[in-house]
Amino acid sequence: MKAKIKNINQVHGELVDQILSRTAPAERVWPAWIQWLAWLGLSLACMAVLLLKMGVLNNWGLLYRQMPPVAFLGTALLGSALAAWEAITSSLPGRQTGGRFRIFSFLVLLALLLIPFLFFVRGAEGLDLMAACRNGWGCIQAASLAGLLPWVFLGFILSKNASFHPGWTGAWSGLSAFLLGAVTIQIHCPDWEMGHMVFAHLLPVAFFAFLTTFAGAFWFSRWKR
Repeated sequence: MKAKIKNINQVHGELVDQILSRTAPAERVWPAWIQWLAWLGLSLACMAVLLLKMGVLNNWGLLYRQMPPVAFLGTALLGSALAAWEAITSSLPGRQTGGRFRIFSFLVLLALLLIPFLFFVRGAEGLDLMAACRNGWGCIQAASLAGLLPWVFLGFILSKNASFHPGWTGAWSGLSAFLLGAVTIQIHCPDWEMGHMVFAHLLPVAFFAFLTTFAGAFWFSRWKR
């Protein structure tokens, strides 16, 4: 009987050794706050380079002494930072944010959407989507490109984690990166009219957040395959 148990233990030991020999060593996962700081630093550097190439508003000093522009840009930056944190923590098992934090993030994003309607002038075309998109096509393209590189940075970081909800991770990553793109273009663009801000600067954020939900569902679930 003892010999049989010894043989079974030996077989089990050999099987474990075989499994371990075929398993690649796991990569080290950095803490959430280090991932967040790394993304923020890279993205702000990218934003600074783009603004150096495009230039900022001629009257930026006067404009940014006023409450509405400061409130809009500050809320957009805060929303981007919160969304990046949500994306990172959602991709780390056991690190998901609580309900209160998520509600606060949604309230910040809602405030960002309401600020143009409450504080900025409505143009002659009103809320004409086609006219706003036609007149703001350059800003739509620029905002999209400005958000693409921060999203690639964040996507690379998130792909090293193990998201159990890759769709949500993708959505938060898109919101974060393309909000930063919207901020970049808003600092450059002289048009602070309500319709232009909503349709040419904020609408691309919603569009790409929708796309990155599906992209994230594929990219951030690779660890399962």
